[in-house]
Amino acid sequence: MVGEIEVIFGSVSSITCRGCSITERINSSTTATIHFDKREFLQLGAINYLDEVVINSVSQKRLLYRGNIVSIKSEPNDQVVIMLDNGQELTETGIKSLSVMRYDPREVAYSMARLAGFSQDHLVIPGLDNSLKEMIAFVPFKGLLIEQDEMVNGVQLLALNSVKSMQEKLPKNERTEVWHGFLDADAWISFRFTTSHFADAEEIAIEKADVFLSAYSSLLQYSYSQFGGNFIEWERVDGAINLKRQNYILLVMLNSGSAWLRDISSYKPTQTKLKPTIKLDIASVMDASENFQLPLLVWNRFRDSEDYYVVAIGLSQVVELLSMGVKLPQSFTKEKLTELTSRAIANLTEKEGNLVRSAIKRLNDGALMKRFNQHLTNIGITINEHEQELIGKFRGIRNAIDHGRKAEEPSAQEIKQVKALVNRVILASLTTSKSKQ
Repeated sequence: MVGEIEVIFGSVSSITCRGCSITERINSSTTATIHFDKREFLQLGAINYLDEVVINSVSQKRLLYRGNIVSIKSEPNDQVVIMLDNGQELTETGIKSLSVMRYDPREVAYSMARLAGFSQDHLVIPGLDNSLKEMIAFVPFKGLLIEQDEMVNGVQLLALNSVKSMQEKLPKNERTEVWHGFLDADAWISFRFTTSHFADAEEIAIEKADVFLSAYSSLLQYSYSQFGGNFIEWERVDGAINLKRQNYILLVMLNSGSAWLRDISSYKPTQTKLKPTIKLDIASVMDASENFQLPLLVWNRFRDSEDYYVVAIGLSQVVELLSMGVKLPQSFTKEKLTELTSRAIANLTEKEGNLVRSAIKRLNDGALMKRFNQHLTNIGITINEHEQELIGKFRGIRNAIDHGRKAEEPSAQEIKQVKALVNRVILASLTTSKSKQ
């Protein structure tokens, strides 16, 4: 008997668990089921279902289980049952389709583990070759039909015939369905670089391909008569062209001939039978003013992204939109502002004085995060310390983008958590604002 059970949801804890069972299976993740009285569960406050859950034995002072919520449902007699799994994150980062050729099993195991979310510091594979290797990447894209191979500043643009001839050199039993997706493109870009493993090579190749395709699209869309003093030919139809990288990548280690062909699209469900249980008058929201709808519409451009840069930009835009018009207690009276202005501009030119006068007028506006926190108070939301830190982390990423610095990369779990938090704030804002209209 383990006695009294303590369950911790992120930074929120409970010791009134009504029942707990943990199931361990060979060659499978460990699951757990916990039961709560619904009234007591709701007294814990707003729990983020994406937070990690920890189950401890109070009497034995030991960890019993750590995992993620798979589902939470109501049961008769006002009970709540929560299903947990300690391998859920691995399931959600699954590889959709992968074909490897002439491979070292240790390299494949290492790279698949890295792609599943394991840190390289926690992977020890005896005999794994960690030396730098010359790689060549092939990345398919659409938007520009290449009929003959050509070289553009060290990047090879390949036509379909060249890629098909490369495929024909592979043994027949290694031509899998992933090739069909890889070959569904207008052209391919190919370039060389050095790195140690396929997992690292994927990240490098995708970033290089995105930069090339973005720059090439900008060249196609350029609509001025000259560039660098040179005459520019132009076709109006090119102004609408934007080259799109396809979600496949082929990597080859040149020294060994090992090849790695993968579908890199997100591994996530595309439909559900579950309907939302939150009560929101969506029809009224649809008929509301554009300003009222704007945070929701802006966030919809970002919510589906797994790119932390994109999510950080979306978060910042939503914070700014929700903070607009929020009034804070005034730090300075009108008379005090007038006095400060008179003293500050006394010895300044008219132009300098106007700049200082505008700055002083904004002293009562308050910092952005102060106004956002006031907005949270206005709509009845209290966020915990972890959530505050999460917002700060993603705002730091946005600031790094603005100043050309490399940002600290968040975990996949943190990306999910901050998106859930933004979603919660927007829905609460819609509900509260609509009730006041």
